[in-house]
Amino acid sequence: MKYDVIIAGGDSADVKIAMAALQAGKSCCLVAEGRLSGEGGRNAFAKAGGVLLLGDRISSVEWAEDGSVAAVHTANLDDERLVASVYVLAAGRFFTRGLVSDMQGISEPVFGTDVQFEPDRSKWCVEDFFAPQPFESFGVITDEDRHPLKNGKAIVNLYAAGEILAGGVDNIEEICRRIISA
Repeated sequence: MKYDVIIAGGDSADVKIAMAALQAGKSCCLVAEGRLSGEGGRNAFAKAGGVLLLGDRISSVEWAEDGSVAAVHTANLDDERLVASVYVLAAGRFFTRGLVSDMQGISEPVFGTDVQFEPDRSKWCVEDFFAPQPFESFGVITDEDRHPLKNGKAIVNLYAAGEILAGGVDNIEEICRRIISA
C-alpha cells in the first residue's frame, strides 16, 4: 500500500498531523497500537478518509541505501509493504511505548533513532513526586529540520513530533507545515 504520509502514532500529536495531511489532500495512514482517552479525533480522521490501523504497530522497517525509510511493516499486516514519501514518528514516550527503558538505557524501538537521556539511572527521578522529573525531558534527537538522527545521521524522510522529542519541544504545527509542503 502506498500513501503520501505514514504516521507511527501513540500520542495526541498523531491525529493532529494526520488530519492536517488529509486537509492538504494527502493520503495518510495512521498506525496506532494503543487507545487514547477521547478517541474522537482518530474516529474523525477515519471518517475523513484516512486509513487508521488502530491496535497495530510498526513491527519492522525497510531501509534504503541512503539511510532513508523505504517501507514499513506492521504486526497485523506483516506481509504488506506500507510505503510513503514522508514518515512521522509521533509515538509518545514511555506510557505509549514510543520510548522504552531497560538496564542499559532508553531506546526508540520503531526506527532505532538516537535518544538523549541521562546514562546514570539514579538521576532519572527526584524524590519529590510532584517535582518535574528528569526523565520527562528524555527523547529522540533531531536535526534542525526535525529529522530524527540514527547513529548521528539524519533520516531525511522521517520527522519526529510531539512528546517523543528530547526536551519536550512542541513542534506539531511545524511538522504539519513541512508535510503539507512535501
